[in-house]
Amino acid sequence: MTLFLLFVASAVTLGYAVLRHDRIVAAREGEAVRASIQNRVEEIREALAGAVSESEMLAYLARADLEGLHRRFGQPLNQTAGLEYVYITDSQGNLVYASENGQRGAGATSRTLAPAIRRLLDELREAPQGIERDGLSVGTNGGVLLCAYVFRMQDDAVAGGQPLVVVAADALDADLLGSLARSAALEEGALKLADGAGGSGQGGLVLTNLLDGSPVRLAWRSGQPATGLLLAAVPLLLVVALLLCLLFFVLLVRARRLAAALGRSEARARDLVNHDQLTGLASRSHFMFLLEEALQPMAARHVAVVFVDLDDFKAINDTHGHGVGDTLLRVVGQRMRECLGDRGTVARIGGDEFVLFVRCESEPELGGFVASLYRVLGVSIQVDMLELKVEASMGSARAPRDAATPDELMRLADIALYRAKADGGGVFRDFEPAFEQEHLRLRRTEQELVIALERAELTVLYQPQVDVETERIVGFEALVRWDHPTRGRLLPGAFVPIAERSRLITRIDAFVLRRACADAKVLPGVTLSVNLSPVNLTTAAIADEIQATLQETGFDPNRLELEITESAIIDPAAAAALGRLREKGIRLALDDFGTGHASLVHVRRYPITKIKVDRSFILNLGQQRDAASIVEYVVRLGRSLGVTVTAEGVETREQLRFLRAFGAHHAQGYLFAPPLPLDAAVKMLEQQRAGAAAQLHGSGPERPQEAPRLPSVG
Repeated sequence: MTLFLLFVASAVTLGYAVLRHDRIVAAREGEAVRASIQNRVEEIREALAGAVSESEMLAYLARADLEGLHRRFGQPLNQTAGLEYVYITDSQGNLVYASENGQRGAGATSRTLAPAIRRLLDELREAPQGIERDGLSVGTNGGVLLCAYVFRMQDDAVAGGQPLVVVAADALDADLLGSLARSAALEEGALKLADGAGGSGQGGLVLTNLLDGSPVRLAWRSGQPATGLLLAAVPLLLVVALLLCLLFFVLLVRARRLAAALGRSEARARDLVNHDQLTGLASRSHFMFLLEEALQPMAARHVAVVFVDLDDFKAINDTHGHGVGDTLLRVVGQRMRECLGDRGTVARIGGDEFVLFVRCESEPELGGFVASLYRVLGVSIQVDMLELKVEASMGSARAPRDAATPDELMRLADIALYRAKADGGGVFRDFEPAFEQEHLRLRRTEQELVIALERAELTVLYQPQVDVETERIVGFEALVRWDHPTRGRLLPGAFVPIAERSRLITRIDAFVLRRACADAKVLPGVTLSVNLSPVNLTTAAIADEIQATLQETGFDPNRLELEITESAIIDPAAAAALGRLREKGIRLALDDFGTGHASLVHVRRYPITKIKVDRSFILNLGQQRDAASIVEYVVRLGRSLGVTVTAEGVETREQLRFLRAFGAHHAQGYLFAPPLPLDAAVKMLEQQRAGAAAQLHGSGPERPQEAPRLPSVG
């Protein structure tokens, strides 16, 4: 019923709109026909006015030279203006001159038109200033369009002083009707003379017949575009209506079947909601429901929530495939469920993250359960002929000691897990209030860092690297700083470790690389060093992403030097990425050498082009003998391997003298310049070039110049 009423309402609305549109179109067509008639009248009037002057016409009539007047007046109007009938009459309608179809003299048409001419003259006399009149004369033999009275001639010598009137008539034949139709933008042949009100779909213009004063109609068939479009669309609309009814019926039947199927699948849906489909453990929502029940006052006195995260699952999954990883998760989940027994519930809430709650009466009981959990998880797992071992980090929170609600217990246990992973992983941490304060601080810094990336609060500075012998700039290292809105400018140590744990370091490294490559276009002829986090080296597409950045900025890869830490090259996953980067011409520098677990063995194994001696060794040059021995040893071995050696943190000229004596290649530190804004780095490089140019054109050998001291900017 609703569908039917909607259809009827739509049809009525559409019909009304169609009729209204067609009425507007018909009115516009009538105005166009009236305008086309008036245009023709104006053409006739102008033809009469331009055919012969009044004085010339009076001269012909005074001489009674009608033949001359015909050649000068009647014939041209017929031949050029297409006027079939031209008459000159006195005020009573008596003919003085007549031209019909280009022939001089009056014929039957003049007698037929006589009543119409007299009526036209009567109207002319009644008009206050009427010197122009037109009208339509229609008889049994068709009609003529009588022209406006062009001018009135008064001369006592002609017609006894009576005014003479010029009347022209254009036959309403097919040519004239066709011309009027074209002028009104109607179809060819659409305009015709008609009696009565006209047929259906006809437009019409009612005029007065000058013969007898009766109404006469110029009729045409209106285009009625909306009606035509509606009639053409009616079959389609009917088909659509039938299809809609059929579709409604089919949907009704299908809805009944779906309602029946819904009841059968409801149990399956509840199972999907309540259980993890891979391991069969409880889902997060079902776990929260059961935990809330366990926290009821009469259920148990003590409940502990324990988060369990598999530390090395990602490496196993990436190395052996998702099939092995899924099997491993199922086995771990089953072992945890068996270890827990009926003391609680375990759920899988993430890829390799589990959570459980256990009812316990004391802290030693919880400690014993955690120890048993570590024992069962420490047993090797056989998967497809592979023997796998997993390690887990665990964090717990207890009710009612730490919290009394499920959400709060989950939050605090997650904080304890975060602390366990921050302490190196593979350990258990029970929640302590200090964990939350530290966690909140780190989370706040992490959130502020996200905002800093969006608001462009990170700044890239450039510290020059100089040749030890000449002290000339050979490169710049791009160093990131955070201009915190309340804490001021922060060094990387205050936010990079947090960014690495949250993987925001990926965005930071990408930002620094893009900005540095774009900026370094104004630092020509020197290398650009950019730090790359170990987190990024484990990304499979890191080489492609760096190459894309170089193409986007147009920076020469042979000028780019990526600085990586010693811990990064120990990871086997980094070897492939390092090889691809070196193939692109990008240089690789081993940063902070001597502070990690690597050695020069790794320099020989990987495509390293530079090692940077850590600033802690440079600081003690000249103060501790061991420091000088270590730096000298590293420099000599580096040179023997064909690797460039750069010393970081050079602050005194005494340290620089040691480095020259040892044979180090490059140096970097506040002795030469602090990290500089781009414009200051450009200026420093330009000053060096200007000095080199002056020495080139001067006299005497070139001598090393000490770099200018610039104020610290961070």
